[in-house]
Amino acid sequence: MKSITQSTSTHKPSHLIVFGGTSGLGLALALHHQALGWQVSVVGHSVEKIAHINSQHPNIVTYCCDLMDSMQTQSLLERLSNISFQRVTYSAGSYTNERVHYLSQADSDKMLAINLQAFEQVFRWASEQLKQQSYSSDCKENSKLSLICIASIAGTMDYPYASLYAKSKRAMIATASAYRAALMPYHIQVNCIASGYIDTQALRDLNDGDASHKPFIMNTQTAVKHVMQAIDKNIELAVFPRSMRYITWALNHLPKPVLNWILRSKLDKTT
Repeated sequence: MKSITQSTSTHKPSHLIVFGGTSGLGLALALHHQALGWQVSVVGHSVEKIAHINSQHPNIVTYCCDLMDSMQTQSLLERLSNISFQRVTYSAGSYTNERVHYLSQADSDKMLAINLQAFEQVFRWASEQLKQQSYSSDCKENSKLSLICIASIAGTMDYPYASLYAKSKRAMIATASAYRAALMPYHIQVNCIASGYIDTQALRDLNDGDASHKPFIMNTQTAVKHVMQAIDKNIELAVFPRSMRYITWALNHLPKPVLNWILRSKLDKTT
């Protein structure tokens, strides 16, 4: 009986890696998994945020990486290849309000690199690593292997005047769907999250410290609840809140010329 107890106590917890996990929804998901007993690692670029996590949550392993730098990202991925994990979440993102500001070269490079190029780099690496994990005898004892990405409800809209942000998130949704089909034979779960506005510090910073005017905005814990439900139910594309899902569904079913006119008329600058 004693040996059975010891064997149970040494069972390794499931391991989650969150890219973009040092703030906002990414950090909230990391902390939620930790509360559930998961081992958690987070990747971020801010030295200050990483230092804060090291101080407040010493059991979370942190990695500093600039996802705009593909070589730096590849170096980190090679380090992480030596670690066993069961879930990878890509929550990194970059946003510029193109309805108000003309897109600069720096903003364009940053959004493309983080929202699409680094995402594709991480997902390709993670899928190969999880395939190897799927052959391991230990994986049956752990949580289901899974790849999760945080897109945006903006990516569910299809119209010519969409912003770079919306187009990159739409590409993320399509890429996640392809990975879901490709990894199904390996019993690896892939879920994409397309949420509306979440009341994070980043969103508040973009709105002079107050984002309460954003339609159907939700707090971070509500968003975490929706994300975990989507993972538990294995929903391919989780769009929430419900009110925003209905609105985007209705808009997408309008005749294209009408949809284009409505959305283009909302632009705050000339096109």
